[in-house]
Amino acid sequence: MKIDKDKRLPEFKKIEHLLYGINYEVWFNLYGPLDPDLGLEEVLKSNISKNSQLSGVTPSSPENAIKEIMERVFYEGGIGSGPIELETKKEEIQLLMNKVFTLININKAELVAEFGFREGHPAYPVFWDFAYDIHSNGKRWIFVGSSSD
Repeated sequence: MKIDKDKRLPEFKKIEHLLYGINYEVWFNLYGPLDPDLGLEEVLKSNISKNSQLSGVTPSSPENAIKEIMERVFYEGGIGSGPIELETKKEEIQLLMNKVFTLININKAELVAEFGFREGHPAYPVFWDFAYDIHSNGKRWIFVGSSSD
C-alpha cells in the first residue's frame, strides 16, 4: 500500500481550512519550479496529468493575475454555499497569499499567462477555478486553484 503525503505548501492548507464552508471547499497547488523552455501542454502532461489538454491560453500581467486570483479566493458564495465568516478571515488569507506570491516572485514575472484545462484538471472545479503559467527569475511555476461543493 502506497501512502502519499500532501506535499503542497502549508500556506495552501491553511487557506483551504480558512475558506471552508457549507457545501464549499477550495483547493490550491503550485507546481515548480519547472522547465521554462518546454511547451505548456508538455509541462502539464509531465507534472500534472498525462491527460492534460489546454482549452486556451491568454496573456496576462502580474497585476491582473494577482487581482483575478484574489477575486476568486475572496468569492463570497451564495445561499447554501461559500466560506464561513469570510470577512473575519480576509486579512490572514491575504497575508498567506502574499507569501505564495513572494515565493514565486510574481510581481517581477517576465511572462504570465492564464490557461484552462480541456482535460486533465487536477481538481474538481464547480464555482470557480484558475490556472496560470508564471515565468519569473528563470523559473516556471504553474499555479492552479479551484472551488467545489
